[in-house]
Amino acid sequence: MKHYMKGLLVLIAIFVISSASFNWMMNPYGIFNSPEIEKINKLKPEFFTHLRLAKAWAVYKQKPDGIILGTSRSEFGLDPNHPGWNVKSVYNLGLSGANMYEVLKYFQHAHTIKSQKQVVLGVDFFMFNIFASNHADFDESNLAMNPKFSSANKFFTLISIDTIWSNIKTLLKQTEVKFTYLSNGQLDWTNYIRTVRKQGGHRQFFILTEEEHMNNTWFNSFVNPKTGESTLKYFRNLLDIAYRDHVDLRIFISPSHARLWEALYSVGLWPKFEQWKREMVRINAEQANKYGKTPFPLWDFSGYNSFTTEEVPPLGDKKTEMKWYWEASHYKKTLGDLVLNRIFGKGLIANDFGKLLESKNIEQQLAKIRTEQQQYRTRKNGT
Repeated sequence: MKHYMKGLLVLIAIFVISSASFNWMMNPYGIFNSPEIEKINKLKPEFFTHLRLAKAWAVYKQKPDGIILGTSRSEFGLDPNHPGWNVKSVYNLGLSGANMYEVLKYFQHAHTIKSQKQVVLGVDFFMFNIFASNHADFDESNLAMNPKFSSANKFFTLISIDTIWSNIKTLLKQTEVKFTYLSNGQLDWTNYIRTVRKQGGHRQFFILTEEEHMNNTWFNSFVNPKTGESTLKYFRNLLDIAYRDHVDLRIFISPSHARLWEALYSVGLWPKFEQWKREMVRINAEQANKYGKTPFPLWDFSGYNSFTTEEVPPLGDKKTEMKWYWEASHYKKTLGDLVLNRIFGKGLIANDFGKLLESKNIEQQLAKIRTEQQQYRTRKNGT
């Protein structure tokens, strides 16, 4: 019996060591400095499925002094290597489908690891859904400000069954991956046109995106009608830290296509969309006043302009490629560069793209967008 137990323990040890070694070598989440081998583990499809884990450790490893925050719109469109940045290293910490609580926590994570000097925050209406749950891969023990955090936590992935499954998927999906990431955290857009064509072309992809937002993504309130709790408190908390610690924070509302704004209007959410903008302007002004500072710039790229009204190819056209958009929700890096040009005040700046929202002009800007909305509909209807 004694020899049997020793043999069993030896077998278990061999299994654990072998599994850990295999998990380290495959490195499906990009956490370790293991070699990348073509057709074995170079592409990392499981980075996307374990995005919050992978990006938490990427920030820990790279220790940037500038970050990009937001949803997949920020991930796709904003370049950490844009010449407007005034810091040494920038990481795109955008998270697909993020809510405002997750964005706040990842800002705190990066800021705890290394004091952030410059931050660009892309805000989207759906981020503030009061009923949106945190994503399944969100685990606060992976975040540096959490008492349970330890740099050794990442080694638990080496003995995880989930990592073994991720290794298998990594091996099987080396020929084509829907979402891949650059080392700076930005979604690699170079091959995404394949996805557009698989969806039936831009027009069909637009329709699918609009339907998804209308049926599943949008919500009725950023305030819980029963408790009065608002997700805007997370926005306020983020601003409070940035003002307190002298972070150069630039905020913007994403430039989704005009068709998405029309879809938002059609489901009756336009008044709440406008109120959301008013609340952000108000909170920004209040927090600035608390610290005796000028409000952080809050740019609005939503609405109707020469970029957001780009013509969409007709149904059935799988070849024509749009210049600024993948579909109604996500803009391309080409447009993201113009967003950053405006935010940083460098490079080519389009006159009709991006409006600074302040307490003194918010109502004027909201009214201006309503006028542009009517003009857009008139042009589309040909009258």
